[in-house]
Amino acid sequence: MAVLSGVPYQALRWQEMEGQPFGNGVGYNGLILGDVSNLIDTEGAIAVEGSVTSNRGMSVGFGRRGQQTIPYDPFAVRFLAGGNVSIAGAQTVVGNVVGNGSFQAGLGSTYLIGKSDAPDQRQELAALYAANGSPYWMPQDDGSRWVISGYDTPRYIPAPRLSADVPAFFADARSSLLCRMQNIAALPPAGTTRWADGGVTLTGSDSLQNVFDLEWPEDGSLTGPIAIDTPEGSLSIVRIRSGKSLRITNGLWGSEARAAHTLYVLMDAQEVSMPVAAAIYGSLLAPGTVWNAHPTGGNINGNTVLAGLRVPQGSGFELHWFPFVGGMTGLGSCQPEALPEAPPQADQQPAPEVPQSPECPACPQCPVCCENGIISGIMLPSGHCQWRLKLQLLSSRQVLSVWQGCGLQPFTFEVEPEEDYLLLAETCCHYEIRLNRLCVRSLTLRG
Repeated sequence: MAVLSGVPYQALRWQEMEGQPFGNGVGYNGLILGDVSNLIDTEGAIAVEGSVTSNRGMSVGFGRRGQQTIPYDPFAVRFLAGGNVSIAGAQTVVGNVVGNGSFQAGLGSTYLIGKSDAPDQRQELAALYAANGSPYWMPQDDGSRWVISGYDTPRYIPAPRLSADVPAFFADARSSLLCRMQNIAALPPAGTTRWADGGVTLTGSDSLQNVFDLEWPEDGSLTGPIAIDTPEGSLSIVRIRSGKSLRITNGLWGSEARAAHTLYVLMDAQEVSMPVAAAIYGSLLAPGTVWNAHPTGGNINGNTVLAGLRVPQGSGFELHWFPFVGGMTGLGSCQPEALPEAPPQADQQPAPEVPQSPECPACPQCPVCCENGIISGIMLPSGHCQWRLKLQLLSSRQVLSVWQGCGLQPFTFEVEPEEDYLLLAETCCHYEIRLNRLCVRSLTLRG
């Protein structure tokens, strides 16, 4: 299954995924529930709840060293900021950029957006990235991609322009990730720990999942590597128990070959310091931890969830793209349970009838006022598969319009409001259609 990189801007909301502690946040190389400063490069997408500041530039989503190739995408948000952004140098992103606060990036910033089959994609991108003081700017056609240039003014998509609730996204992410921490804490250990020559070897024999407990020495005596010896393809879950402060005094965690199958969970640390420019191979789940990077470099190779990321000025510390494969067992569910509906009170008065707005024309089949015929929504296939939507007149089965795409994409048909229509879905994978505007007399769905 293809790994997400970012989240589509049409569905910018948190979602649980079975067996995946990161939920759909697995699409983010870095998911920071606080502020980020001076990060120069993240190979995958990044989402930051707080502010992003840097005295230099930032590169996002190029994936040069990661195992997962990051393709161009028409809709993926590869840089998401919940707070203010202030980047002195150029920002280069393979994907869309969405912000929920003030936004400043250096002149020369460039975003590369994949092409869709929509004939008006260029106009849509121009509207999404429109900025004050630059009325005649248009995205540039560069063959297989669109180029969004910030040569004259900083550009980004303001979250309100998408009707996206960014605070809710991060609030749901925080709640889910903290719940996952509790789930993981309850898993029974299933491996052994052996110390030798300043390092530690974690050994497990389960072909599916091995859970280790690693007591982090406060005296800095862990100077050798963390080695993991488990069956090929199995998951390694390493619960690191420490004091509130954790010092990294060894240079290597795990191995590149096992990075996508390894998860480190910081159970107690509220702050991490890096006296050593360590290479950490595996994903890091630490939603309550602020990370202080080494002054010269170091890297985390996997999904990274932190409460904050501080990179010293001039440091080459990076986030590398080795997304966690998922498939964990024993995680349970972190979806909130639905509350039972309260029984009516004896003295409760019936709700008054709400009169129809006189400005809304009669259209009993429509959820919104329908002055024009519109059928629009989002196609949600189970994977990145090809699909085709055919719109036909219900009476004659005449094909009026065809919309086709690959993966999650929006669609819109302009039609006559007083007609009955048939929407036929053709695809080889499971799918869901979510309609957001239905301004016709009737619509029949088949597939």
